[in-house]
Amino acid sequence: MQIRRALTDLQRAESEFPIKVEGTHTLPYTAWVQHLDFEKGVLHLKLIRPLPHEMVSGAPFEMLFAVGEQRFEAPLTFLGRESYLLYRFSVPLRMTQSDRRTHKRYPFRPREKAYVLAQDSGLPGFGFAGPLVNLSLGGLAFRVDRVMRLDDHMRVTPGVGFFEKGKELPMLKIRDLPKHPLFEARGRVANAWERDGEIIIGVQFLDLKDSELNQIQDVLTIREQMQRVSSSTPSTPSGGREAKAKAKAGVENKGPGSRMNPAGAETPDALTRLGRRGTCLVLAMTPGPAREEAQAALRAAGYLRLDPVDTLEQALDRLRTDSGAASRLLVLEVPPGSEPPVTDLRNLQRELGELRELPVALIRSGGMPAETEDPLIRPLPWPGGGETAWLPLLDELAGL
Repeated sequence: MQIRRALTDLQRAESEFPIKVEGTHTLPYTAWVQHLDFEKGVLHLKLIRPLPHEMVSGAPFEMLFAVGEQRFEAPLTFLGRESYLLYRFSVPLRMTQSDRRTHKRYPFRPREKAYVLAQDSGLPGFGFAGPLVNLSLGGLAFRVDRVMRLDDHMRVTPGVGFFEKGKELPMLKIRDLPKHPLFEARGRVANAWERDGEIIIGVQFLDLKDSELNQIQDVLTIREQMQRVSSSTPSTPSGGREAKAKAKAGVENKGPGSRMNPAGAETPDALTRLGRRGTCLVLAMTPGPAREEAQAALRAAGYLRLDPVDTLEQALDRLRTDSGAASRLLVLEVPPGSEPPVTDLRNLQRELGELRELPVALIRSGGMPAETEDPLIRPLPWPGGGETAWLPLLDELAGL
């Protein structure tokens, strides 16, 4: 009776679940129940991709599915092909509760560039964005850094209840995965939870093609190799302290010029300067002594990835070609007597970033541009002339 009720619930909800050949490590097949015949003991499953033609009747399969808040697994027997992507299986005779996850999950560190963009199917619709937390063949988790309405691009303060289970995500992108700059798919919110004041969203992939599964598998293969290398590195036991001390002494005996102090040991702002060196900064202003003065001040502060252009239009072209940069910042000169081009800048942000913000610093030689009332488009004091009041504001825009 429990099996009958569970399968009926799966059919009624049109829930998707994975099946795979029992005892193998092959990629699972996403399926859903199309027809049930309990009298004949036959279950018709529609699959996203076809089974191999050589699959013989009687092949053992296993299915993993969720009912309510519980997860179950059940054995199936392949009976034959009904039509394209529609197959016959035997109705399971038993189901057991399962605590195992369908796929192994691989963590991503906060300092890595992998970034998730998602969009729901509502009207006017919302967009979500944040760094990738973990990835598997079945889905991902990411930290929600920002939520915005898609009709007016206004920021929204989210809570866990904002991401109800089952919310469809017709647009799901992961940027800057190893070997794959952009991965696109569809997804569904599987769960949401709060951790140390941060909101983490778990997303299940939907309707992945073989090519998309292969892309994810490429990335996970790299992560698996990294984990194996890390786990094979021998740890230093407590009894090896003398060898560790000798190795340290050997390094120190080579002289002070042969050692490198860790970040933050030489100056208290070493990590901030490291962040400045990793920020891609586009400086849009007319050539001349003023631009040279601004460039010199920015470089002296540690902003070394500096790209000067003459106009806002050239900045747009430059940022388009580097749309995958993890950290981007635009510094724009506003000539005296003119207003900041706020509308053009917001259009630029929408075109370049989708859900990824592009902060803009406005500068003016001999003064400051007018306020914009936009937290991402802010006036700064002129960077130069020995003054440093502009630097903390620029660091804040850069997210440092």
